[in-house]
Amino acid sequence: MKPQALQIIRDEHLAIAAVLFALRFCVRKIRDEGKAADFVLLRAILDYIVSYPDRWHHPKEDQYLFSAVRERTREADHLLATLQEEHRRGHPMIEDLKQQLLAFERGEPGANAAFCAAAEKYAQVEWTHMRREEDLLLPIAERVLTEEDWERIHAAFRENDNPLFGIKPKDEAERLYRTILSLAPAPIGYAK
Repeated sequence: MKPQALQIIRDEHLAIAAVLFALRFCVRKIRDEGKAADFVLLRAILDYIVSYPDRWHHPKEDQYLFSAVRERTREADHLLATLQEEHRRGHPMIEDLKQQLLAFERGEPGANAAFCAAAEKYAQVEWTHMRREEDLLLPIAERVLTEEDWERIHAAFRENDNPLFGIKPKDEAERLYRTILSLAPAPIGYAK
């Protein structure tokens, strides 16, 4: 189960990174090139970040991956505390970013620059966070976790539906991800 669980986590990170890239790409077009903001795309990006990483991915890391590592070793205590604090700070950052976007849409003075700065900061924080997880935590997890630990982690990350609430976050995230891809401009050199 270890390779499968690790692949799911890395795949989720890759999807999150792609959305963060789209956010940064849009921000740079607005800020550096003076392009008009695509508010539909920006709202879809923020909806994805709220609905998937913030609501589903990070809580599963906290509950399954982080707690399993904490049970097996003390060497990652400081790292885990840092990662969990970053998870806690993520939601308020997104809420602030959503408010900044609303102000930008309303045309409030200085809101354009404030949104762009907040979006860049959020993307950088999230990329740094995922690098910490992949470069520092996952190697420790690979070394100390048991096959049973990996089975629980795999089951948690594979199961993306919450039958209690009838929520299918994997479907919701996939829908938002496809919306982002359809709205995002094609990178230079690629035909859409």
